[in-house]
Amino acid sequence: MKLNPFEKKLVQHPLRFWLQNHVEARLLTSMMPKPMPSCERALEIGCGFGNGIQLIREHFGAGHITAIDIDAEMVAAAQSRWQARPQGIKGLSFSVADATRLPFADSEFDIVFDFAVFHHIPDWQTAIKEVERVIKPNGYFVVEDLYRAAICNPLSRRLFEHPQQHRFNHSELLTVMRQTGFKIVCDRNVFNLAGMVLAQKVSG
Repeated sequence: MKLNPFEKKLVQHPLRFWLQNHVEARLLTSMMPKPMPSCERALEIGCGFGNGIQLIREHFGAGHITAIDIDAEMVAAAQSRWQARPQGIKGLSFSVADATRLPFADSEFDIVFDFAVFHHIPDWQTAIKEVERVIKPNGYFVVEDLYRAAICNPLSRRLFEHPQQHRFNHSELLTVMRQTGFKIVCDRNVFNLAGMVLAQKVSG
């Protein structure tokens, strides 16, 4: 499900960028094994306006980043934003794609990122299966997302457009990830409103 106009304005606000780059990035990288594993090929699901690309480059050291979004407007905005930078789009690929039908080969990526996207996907379970398929054995899945209590309430329904059926909480997300073939390396739950998960694809 695409973002509504209000949420598009919200996610591109400078304060959102600041929080993602200075707060969320530190929390996410603190969950990774040390030293940081090699992340040559990365996939970001739901690239939005392209801020996640900066986080992945600066904090995870990805050599090549593939950024996708179901909304062609968002993909065009992210691509334009990065084309305007001095380094351009070297090492970046952009495409319009559905997370439940990823147009990539099996075991193509070292690491996949979900920065608050899966709560927008009606069939999020299938999206997790697709992520598991395209990650290399022993590769990582980095998740930061919102839960049922945060989006299935009167205020959220008034401001945003999120699927309301079959949403998940922290425990349910972890259960589906384990059933799909991931090992949970680290997880954080913020009052069952939001959470972070570092998962690793079980080899073989």
